[in-house]
Amino acid sequence: MNQVNQNRSNKDSEKKKREYLLRKKLEQIKRELGEFDPQEKEVLELKEKITKASLPLNVEKQALLEAERLRLISTASAEYGMIRTHIEWMLSLPWIKESYGEIDIEKLETILTQEHFGQEKVKEKILELFSIRKLKNDWKGIVLCFAGPPGTGKTSLGQSIAKALGRKFVRISVAGIRDESEIKGARLAYTEALPGKILRSIREVGCGNPVMMIEQIDKTSSDLLKGEPSAALAEALDPEKNSNFLDNYLGVPYDLSDVIFVTTANIVDDVPGSILDLMEVIEFSGFIEEEKLEIAKKFILPVQLKKHGLTEQDLKFTDEALKKIIRQYTVEAGIKSLQREMENICRRCAREKASLKTQTSGKPFTSCQITEENLEEYLGTPIYIPDIVPKKPEVGVAIGLAWTEAGGDLMLIEALKMKGSGQVIYTGQLGDIMKESIQAAHSFVRSKAEILGIGYDDFTGHDIHVHFPSGSIPKDGPSAGITISLVIASVMSDKPIRNDVAMTGEVSLRGRVIPVAGIREKVSAAHRVGIRFIILPKGNENNLLDIPERIREETKFIFVERVEEVFKIALLDYDESQKSIQQILRREISKMVKIQKKGVKKKVAKKRQGMKNEK
Repeated sequence: MNQVNQNRSNKDSEKKKREYLLRKKLEQIKRELGEFDPQEKEVLELKEKITKASLPLNVEKQALLEAERLRLISTASAEYGMIRTHIEWMLSLPWIKESYGEIDIEKLETILTQEHFGQEKVKEKILELFSIRKLKNDWKGIVLCFAGPPGTGKTSLGQSIAKALGRKFVRISVAGIRDESEIKGARLAYTEALPGKILRSIREVGCGNPVMMIEQIDKTSSDLLKGEPSAALAEALDPEKNSNFLDNYLGVPYDLSDVIFVTTANIVDDVPGSILDLMEVIEFSGFIEEEKLEIAKKFILPVQLKKHGLTEQDLKFTDEALKKIIRQYTVEAGIKSLQREMENICRRCAREKASLKTQTSGKPFTSCQITEENLEEYLGTPIYIPDIVPKKPEVGVAIGLAWTEAGGDLMLIEALKMKGSGQVIYTGQLGDIMKESIQAAHSFVRSKAEILGIGYDDFTGHDIHVHFPSGSIPKDGPSAGITISLVIASVMSDKPIRNDVAMTGEVSLRGRVIPVAGIREKVSAAHRVGIRFIILPKGNENNLLDIPERIREETKFIFVERVEEVFKIALLDYDESQKSIQQILRREISKMVKIQKKGVKKKVAKKRQGMKNEK
């Protein structure tokens, strides 16, 4: 029985071998006669493309196997189209990396300077990082994260880096991505499967080692059913892993180690920790008014004039008009809104030039002269009304400086006392940190009642209401402590506060002035409204180097370590020597009262002792 089965098996194998040889001969005969089966012809053409594509060996082997599978599948089936598309994707990707010369640091510095105004620290950090890469002669490991408010030049700076390095530039956005397949692709088993965004962008740019900008990396989200996009991004960005980046659709590793990744984020704290550890974070600060003015004149206006078919003679802005746009029509850290408002004016001017007459007066068109007086004719009523500095010293009104996402701003703080039970009321949509600052400031001022000439009964018999105007705007952050302390001290001692001094700094419970951030933006905001005296924490003295030289020369900075120094500078009618005498008198009176009390107690004790002895 076993012999029979063996003979049958041998016959089957010989039959299959004979059929294979006959098919090969038939293919050869058809090839010589010029007769091809359409499917067979397509498979042969694919194989020829694969062998000529200079693919890596593992990729070429996989592609040939896929092509061989097409022989056994009907052209009418969906699987045939899926496999064919998969092979075409393999062939279309740039597997061979383009070669570039060494990094030209001087060229990089020149382009960054010419195409970007301001952000000096950012440009310096970029030059340092690429200098290291030039010395090491190694591109691997370059993952930058540009973090800062919108409109501060993150994307355009990435384009300038690509231009300076002679590389192609490609950008993708990962905002709102919840599915891991958007990054790593979907598996070939799915009908509408495609590679992830990274490989799609590389195919689009036609280069295996471009400068790739991944925008809004802080806005990715996760889905329990669809995976963790941040983990897929970490695999692509990690220099230790991305040389074998495996896209689920492609099925074979792709080398991303020579890609220069640049990511952007608005808020660093929202970037997933697994990604943040892989990147070199470079903070972008908001533009101050002086920088926005120069950017408007040197960069925005020439571009908009060319875009709208205008010349320099057709449209001109005065500096005062541009400043009014910046102050009263835009509130932002970047320049997007400023660019939009200037674009609106350019459109209006283009219409007047095309119709050969002005829309307001109907006179023949000569040119558009935009001044502070006629700006409202083009943009309408101002949207934002800046805070008005008090015209004279007032009790319970101080000028604080705040940092917002739109840059620096003034923050008037008001206080009022009224008969009550010693409560502290605060209004103005405040966050928890600001509320804690109010409590700490109140406790400190109460502890210093003697030097301020305030009676202790005043605190227990009066309520204090601290108010922050512009209640629709949320306020939080540790930078208003000394200002709050000043208004509470002013309202309780009935002493006015100087109206030509602005200040920023946090206060500890024991009266120490703590350094704060955003000094550059805050000082610029004070200078903008004409304030030339600014009180800053002693610890922020080194931050003056970040402030433009013109502002430093026109402003007097007063650095303090204790809140008592703020009282001495900003409170009018504050006489420290007089308070010291009063304090000495109170202490002496207090001592005398204690001595008298002790004498009375001794007399009572002696009397009681005598009564006991008599008994």
